[in-house]
Amino acid sequence: MRRSLWQPESCLRTVLAIVVLTDLVWLFFLLDEARQIGVANGALNAFNDLVSRTGMRGAIAVVGVAGAVAFWRGPSRLWEGMLALVALTVLNTAHAQLFGSPWRHLFFSGLCLTGWLLGLAVSRGQGAPRDETYARMGSLALLSAAYFNAGISKIVYGGVDWLSGLPIQATVVAQDGLVRDSVLSSYRAWVVYTPWAASLFSFATVAFELGAPLMLVGRRTRACVALGLFAMHANIYGLTAILYAESMVLLLAFGLLPDAASRTTDSTAPSRSGGSLFAVAAGALAVCALLAVWHQARRYAQTQDGEPSIRSAPSAPPTSTETPLLPTATAVRLHAVGPLAVGQRVADDWTVAALDLRDGGVVATLSGPRGQAALELTCTAGPYRSPFDLGPAHIFYSGAVTFDELRPAGEAVQRIVQQASAGGNVCAKLAEWLMAAR
Repeated sequence: MRRSLWQPESCLRTVLAIVVLTDLVWLFFLLDEARQIGVANGALNAFNDLVSRTGMRGAIAVVGVAGAVAFWRGPSRLWEGMLALVALTVLNTAHAQLFGSPWRHLFFSGLCLTGWLLGLAVSRGQGAPRDETYARMGSLALLSAAYFNAGISKIVYGGVDWLSGLPIQATVVAQDGLVRDSVLSSYRAWVVYTPWAASLFSFATVAFELGAPLMLVGRRTRACVALGLFAMHANIYGLTAILYAESMVLLLAFGLLPDAASRTTDSTAPSRSGGSLFAVAAGALAVCALLAVWHQARRYAQTQDGEPSIRSAPSAPPTSTETPLLPTATAVRLHAVGPLAVGQRVADDWTVAALDLRDGGVVATLSGPRGQAALELTCTAGPYRSPFDLGPAHIFYSGAVTFDELRPAGEAVQRIVQQASAGGNVCAKLAEWLMAAR
């Protein structure tokens, strides 16, 4: 007998299909903007050039949408789901290459779809192709693993500094500028000026992320952890306006929907217990994840140790209202941030020599015929202005070259940033670029 649409697994499949469909349609439009950024950065290659063309990305999105709809319509649509997953993978990969960094919130739909399809494959192998018990647990397992790895990464890369709450405070300042223009402004200012509150949020974030695998333990524990992670995202949205809508929807669906009723009369239904083999496989995968994060951290440390820091000596302002200032906080070296990339030519004889992530913004070191200069893009509120500013977004400058020598490069960077923001809120775009880079 056909199961009701309101069976837990059917509801989850419906939610998952909707999230996948949303991301496929959204990626179609996002790739248009990303292509413009890729052209400006010189990031076009044969793959992303082909995929980002209107006709090709439209065809890929249509195939993915058709696969997602077919996947939603039945409990055993393995190959249809694969079509949607491949489409998501191709579009996401092209977008990440063109934009310069991945948008992590776009990966949750494909991640949960992968887990669902793996579960379906296991059920087929056990002779129960229409049973979605493993499919549900496969999605939940990969969703939990994503948060678990996020927690590990924060500890490995940020350590005590991350738990201090400074990254949260810096992100709030970069996004909001502490301008009192909304009902949440007071709350944001309180977090910035209250170190213990920012540190508490940091501890809670890491604790819930590291505890994400507990969602596999039981219904009550799963609900508690899922609600904790949902609250974490809601708080981040309130503080920074950065929204992980896909993951929030999936957390509520997979975390709160009840388990399916036991089907003891179905002798072909797979067992929920994986036995000793499952425990060994889970342990091996956990070790692999730890080794992968450790390896990336080691490579990151090597690249930082081998690169010199950029110049940050301020030069004299051309007028009394234009004072170039750069922060003295420790920088984090990057390859690309938003529309800027190392090696990119921004103007005649001016190229981007280095990009450094700093509290509240990014510093681009430009190399020109007369030496080096630094441009800092930030939305941190202050009394100073620059001739390259874009509204509340400041582009301060410093270096050994004169302002007249730097002007062509500064105006070029100003145009690149303005075009990449598509005439919208530059500070909102900067916050997205900084979060992606982090």
